[in-house]
Formats: sequence, C-alpha cells, structure tokens
Amino acid sequence: MAAFADGDNSAFDALYKRNYDWVQRLAYQILQNQQDAQDIAQDAFLRIIASRKNWRATARFRSWMHRIVVNLCLKRRKRLLRQETISLEELSEDLDELPPELLSTGEDLAKEAAEVLQDALSHLPQRQRQVLELRLQGYSISQIARLLGCSRGAVDALLHRARKSLRKRLGKD
Repeated sequence: MAAFADGDNSAFDALYKRNYDWVQRLAYQILQNQQDAQDIAQDAFLRIIASRKNWRATARFRSWMHRIVVNLCLKRRKRLLRQETISLEELSEDLDELPPELLSTGEDLAKEAAEVLQDALSHLPQRQRQVLELRLQGYSISQIARLLGCSRGAVDALLHRARKSLRKRLGKD
C-alpha cells in the first residue's frame, strides 16, 4: 500500500489480486448475498484508490481494509433496513416487553406501532442502533463484536443502553 500511495500504480494491481477474494468473502460473510458482496468489494477498492494520498502506515493494510469493508457492509445493511419494516415480533423478542398498545393486531395500530418503533430507533446513537439492528438480524454477540471491531462486553453494554433508551422513548420506563 505504501508503494501505491507513493504513486506506483502497479502496486495497486498486486494489492487487488492479493486481497480481492478475501474482501469478497468477508463481505459475503456479513451480507449473505453474493451480488452485494461483489459490489462491496468493488466499492472497497475504489475507496482505496480515492484515499491513497491520505494513507498513513499506522495499521496493517488488512486491518484497514477490514474496517472499510465492514463499514460499507453496515451502510448497505442500514440502507436495506430502511427499505424494510422491522417486524414487531422480532423487536418484542429482543426488547423483552413492549407497551401493550404496540402489540395490537389491528392493521392501523400495527402500522402506527412500526412507525413509532422506527422513530425510536432513529433517535438512538449510531453505535447503539448498529448493534441493535445486527442483533435483530440474528447475529450473535460474538459476531457483532467481530464485525464492529470491539469486545463482547462493549456489545453487551451497547445493547443494554439501546434497550433502555428504547424503553424510555416508548414510555415503558
């Protein structure tokens, strides 16, 4: 990477060949979709090209690349989540008890409840929202810690704070 940052374009070819398969596998592991993984891999290498002048050898290339891929995957997931409505059943399983008025089976009430939940989620700090969304998608605490590059304890703390904030915002506190 240092050679590429210094202007050696052939060094990028070596970086690409050496790391593309690894990047694509990592993206697939997170997104579970081959086409999305290929898109993320391409985007990641475009980021490398765009940021080559800012490269500082403060970390190993693969560590840096891992962070880029994970961030791109999380952004993709976030975009997909905005397009889908979060299931009340999934949230209620993870959030213990929701206010009874949110669990009504009426179509209008369910739609309103989904909007209330989406609004509450949007007010969480970004890191708490990421952890909660990944948890709702079925990721284990260990997987979330690995994806976000933090400890299991940090993930537990973020989940606890996210749940507490949601309960307070939903009037359950």
